[in-house]
Amino acid sequence: MNKLTIVLVALVLQACQTEPLDVGAKENSEVVVTASGELESEKTAMIAPPSISRMWQYQIKFLMPENSEVKKGDLLASFDDKKVTDRLTDKQAELARAQKELDNKKIKEVETEQELILLVAEKEMEFEKAKRKAEIVDNSRSDNDRKKAEIDFTIAENDLFLAKEKLKYQLDNKALNLKLAQGKVERLTSEVNNFKRDIERLKVKAPMDGMVIYKADWQGEKPAVGESVQFGQPIIELAVREKMQVKAQIEEPDSGKIKVGQKVKITLDGTQELVTQGRVASLGRVFRDKSFQDKRRVLDVIINFDEIDTETMRPGMTARVEVVVEQGDVLAVVNQSNEKLNTASDELLAEAAK
Repeated sequence: MNKLTIVLVALVLQACQTEPLDVGAKENSEVVVTASGELESEKTAMIAPPSISRMWQYQIKFLMPENSEVKKGDLLASFDDKKVTDRLTDKQAELARAQKELDNKKIKEVETEQELILLVAEKEMEFEKAKRKAEIVDNSRSDNDRKKAEIDFTIAENDLFLAKEKLKYQLDNKALNLKLAQGKVERLTSEVNNFKRDIERLKVKAPMDGMVIYKADWQGEKPAVGESVQFGQPIIELAVREKMQVKAQIEEPDSGKIKVGQKVKITLDGTQELVTQGRVASLGRVFRDKSFQDKRRVLDVIINFDEIDTETMRPGMTARVEVVVEQGDVLAVVNQSNEKLNTASDELLAEAAK
């Protein structure tokens, strides 16, 4: 290699050098991954219409105002109960008829029992009378009279036996005779009680303390009094504000930089911008489309606040997050490259000077 070429290469190497860096001051520098998110509560309860037999549409009669603070047991929503009330009225009328039938059967059974008791008493009297006649010893009586007395006694004895058997059968089968009617009354009573419980269940109460947040449907419309909703459609989210967190969406290219425990700067958008701190609590397991319209792949990340301001923070508030990612080795590598370039340049210039 001629000297001119060596000098030119050395000059090029010197030109490639970057500005000298203070490695000790810069090796602990940080980079930031930004994302958007929304406030939510770690502890929530979804409120939807209850499961009522043969009901699929529920008209809203009452809704607790949104952002209200409620206690456990407070009324959150109620739905029109006319259909259930009408069915309850019909079932109560059917129950009344069945109860009347049962009462009549009981009266009939008692009457039959009393009649058989009287019949047994009557047959006992006839039996005793026939027995005495058959036992009379009177030589003046003709053979026909004695045979007739014996026949009358046998008949009276058989009649008494049959009367007692009828009474015994009646007593043994009294419960069985009433069982069918009693079962019908019990079944209808259970159905009436179920309708009454359904009417109460249409008055949905808070399962815990929390804040009322209306849940929008797939069209983005929030529920309102007078509107109808389908079975299973959530209308209210009950959120505990003391358990607020941020659910952020990290784009797929940045997801590998995010780890549990990293510091996060959180900026809450509102009438007054609030800046606070937090840490990454957990990472989602699967990627998803950011929205129906936005097909960018994102990973859900849960961020916990260092301190929760219950007066300011509300579920649904938008948040901008900056996840602090450590980058301790990047600048050190740059300085090491500069040192290698300096060494190579010096060696080439020394060789050219020979």
